[in-house]
Amino acid sequence: MRFFLSLTAFYFLASHSILAAAIEGRVLKVLSDTRSFELELTQSMDPKLEVGSTRIFRVGAGDLKIGYADRMIKANAAYYGKQWHIEQIFPIDGLGAKAARDVNHQLHQATAVMSRRKYVKQDEYIPNFAMIDQHGEFLQIRQLQGKPFVLNFIFTRCTVPTMCPASSLRMADMQDAAREAGLNGLQFVSITFDPVFDSPGILNQYADGYGMESENFHLLTMNQTVVDDLLRQFGILTLEEDGTINHTMATLLVDGNGRVAHRKEGATWSTKDFMEAASKLL
Repeated sequence: MRFFLSLTAFYFLASHSILAAAIEGRVLKVLSDTRSFELELTQSMDPKLEVGSTRIFRVGAGDLKIGYADRMIKANAAYYGKQWHIEQIFPIDGLGAKAARDVNHQLHQATAVMSRRKYVKQDEYIPNFAMIDQHGEFLQIRQLQGKPFVLNFIFTRCTVPTMCPASSLRMADMQDAAREAGLNGLQFVSITFDPVFDSPGILNQYADGYGMESENFHLLTMNQTVVDDLLRQFGILTLEEDGTINHTMATLLVDGNGRVAHRKEGATWSTKDFMEAASKLL
């Protein structure tokens, strides 16, 4: 039986009003035994964390799994439990980082001139965009060219059982069903509504909790501007209220050329429906 791996530990800062400071630095060592990174600080908004100093920070399980060895990262640092922690860790550099910025600049320009009534419908082509996956790697969606994929939007803190949790469970079940049916070319893409919280490390742990296998499942995050542009492009509406994100839902099957072959609005889509549509593309 699938289970959802609790992210309670990672909600600590958000729910306890602990002051956090933005930092940047290079990961010098990944200290697995103490679940920590050794970081050389290059920028810091906290005077207790001096630029140029080397500090040890505790990290979450997902971030430890990614590692980020010898990479530049940005994060929020906070002191609690008698030690420094960093959360909301995002890579700054890495293969494809500059190209991602260029691609997303083009996406933003195209989105800015869109009519409010326009969005990507069935039989239309999706735009290229770049995000960061649950392994901390930059990914342009056109890298999946030639491979059909199922795409949806979720966020890890969603507490409505019939919304994101149910959708993620169906996506994971469909991944299993596709493998059993021999549809090995089918990919799966979930984009977060909540990039402020849903860092690559959080998405990594979320994937583990749902038993999503990483070779063809891409959980994606980026900055808020990119996410907002994609919500516009795909016709998803969101409203932040009462500490959560209320939103509409849509699930899409995109063919190997980037055309939306099937689109289902709402939260009640079926894996059978998408499997039948996907089998015609492979």
